[in-house]
Amino acid sequence: MTDMDAPGHPACRAAADGSAPEVLPSASVAEHGNDTSQIVAVSHGQGDATAGIEPSPELAAADAPPPAASSSAGAGQQDQSAAGEAGTDAEAEAKEVKETETEEEVAARLARAEEFKREGNELFGAGQWEAASVKYNQALDEAPASATKQRAIYFANLAACNIKAGQFAAAVQSCSEALALDGGYEKALMRRCEAFEKLDELDHALGDAKKLAELAPGNAWAKAKVAALQPVVDERTEKLKTEMLGKLKDLGNTILGKFGLSTDNFKFDKDPNTGSYSIRFER
Repeated sequence: MTDMDAPGHPACRAAADGSAPEVLPSASVAEHGNDTSQIVAVSHGQGDATAGIEPSPELAAADAPPPAASSSAGAGQQDQSAAGEAGTDAEAEAKEVKETETEEEVAARLARAEEFKREGNELFGAGQWEAASVKYNQALDEAPASATKQRAIYFANLAACNIKAGQFAAAVQSCSEALALDGGYEKALMRRCEAFEKLDELDHALGDAKKLAELAPGNAWAKAKVAALQPVVDERTEKLKTEMLGKLKDLGNTILGKFGLSTDNFKFDKDPNTGSYSIRFER
C-alpha cells in the first residue's frame, strides 16, 4: 500500500542541495497531501637619522627600504582581504534579501515546494525511491524556514524513501529532523522506530514506540510494538547485567585472593521491586 498521510516507516534524507538522496532503513510511507495510505514494507625599520652625522655607505644600505617584492606581497594580501570582505558582504546582502521577502514571495516559494512534494509522491508511488527523495530534497530547499509543518513532512517522506532503499541510519536522521520541527509528528516517530529496529537499536526503538503510545493512546500499532519490544529489551538488559557482574567477580577474586577470600564470600541479593542488588558477606 502507498501512504502519503498514514503512519509509515522511518527513512533517510538525501542531501538538501538537490543531489541524489542519501540512504539511511521494511515498511515505509510517504506523505501525499491529505490522502492517507500506508506502505508496509555547509615596519619598515627607520634609519637612525642623527642630526649632523653622515651615515656610512654600510649604514645607508642597512637603512634602505625593503625590496619592492615585499610591497607586492602586502598588496596581494590586501587584495585577498578585500576579496574576502566583498564575498562576505555579498553573502550578507543575499541573506538580507531573503529575510525581507514579501508574504507573496514566501507563499510562492511554499507553492513550489508543495509541487516538488507532489511530484515526489507520484515517484514514490511508482516505486522510484531515489528519484522521489530528490524531489523531497528540492522541496526542502525551496520551502521557507517558517513552514515548519510542511518541512517536517518533507523530511518524513525522505525517511520513507530511505527505508525503502534500506538506508536505515539516514532514515533515523531524517525522522529526527522532522521531529525537531514537529515533536508530536506520529508518522516520524513510527518510521524512526522501524529504522532503529532495523539497526538493532531496540532500546531506542522501544523509546519511540512508548512516546507514540503516550501521544496517541489509541494507536494499536504503538501498543503492539511496545508489547513486542519490551521483553526483548528487558532480556538484553538482564544479560548485560549478568555479564558485568561476572567480570566484576573475576576482578574481585584476583584481589581478594591475596587475603584468602573470594567473591563467593559475598552474596548478591536482587530486589524484585527495583531490580537493584544488595551485597552481604558470608564466611
